[in-house]
Amino acid sequence: MEMTLAYLRETVGVITDNGFTSDEHVETVTNGDGAALYDRHAFELRRGNNEDLVLECLVYPDGSETYWLELRRMHRLKTFPFQIDSWKHHADRIEFRYYAREDGVALTLEMAFADRA
Repeated sequence: MEMTLAYLRETVGVITDNGFTSDEHVETVTNGDGAALYDRHAFELRRGNNEDLVLECLVYPDGSETYWLELRRMHRLKTFPFQIDSWKHHADRIEFRYYAREDGVALTLEMAFADRA
């Protein structure tokens, strides 16, 4: 699966289908001279009082994109924004991967939409 802003939007749709609310914010970030550095597409996702995360796509002038995840609150866990290499959504969960190596091994965070036995 190719990581794109369109796939990120599709993933946000899966998350909202599983009970999260979503707010999208778009802004152009510029340097001190006013030149555009990138367009920031941020999707704030919330469910209840204990699940709050942000997925971001930064689109650069050359067309390249980078992707970021921030866990603002996932029960008692939170993180600063960090770059993710890839993600994959399933009907019952999403897998976020970062620091993927050439052999495909990566640190993977899995977010399940419902409690599992």
